[in-house]
Amino acid sequence: MSETRRFKVGDVLFKEGDISKEIFLIREGRVRINKKGKWVADLKAGDFVGEMGVLDRQPRSATAEAIENTVVSVLESNKLQEKLEEEPMVGLLVKTLIKRLRETDRRLYTDETGS
Repeated sequence: MSETRRFKVGDVLFKEGDISKEIFLIREGRVRINKKGKWVADLKAGDFVGEMGVLDRQPRSATAEAIENTVVSVLESNKLQEKLEEEPMVGLLVKTLIKRLRETDRRLYTDETGS
């Protein structure tokens, strides 16, 4: 269901505002998340990146950049959507959680920047 991709230090997995097409599971390495040019998080092996945009079909909310040589498993959005359609209650739960997370993120960022 997934393919493997490799990124070198400095490679961008996706940019803020990009169309969300894939979810990445980090197998090796580390990925830095930046939102509006500001550091948000560093992710490591075992972490997912890019899941929010795929699950709620919104543009990428941040940029993801490899800060070490990184190996990821890639899951395409259409494959994930097929699985969620098989279990509609799980799909609804996940989408509800993503909606709440985006709203919290929006509030925190607005409070922090005043905009």
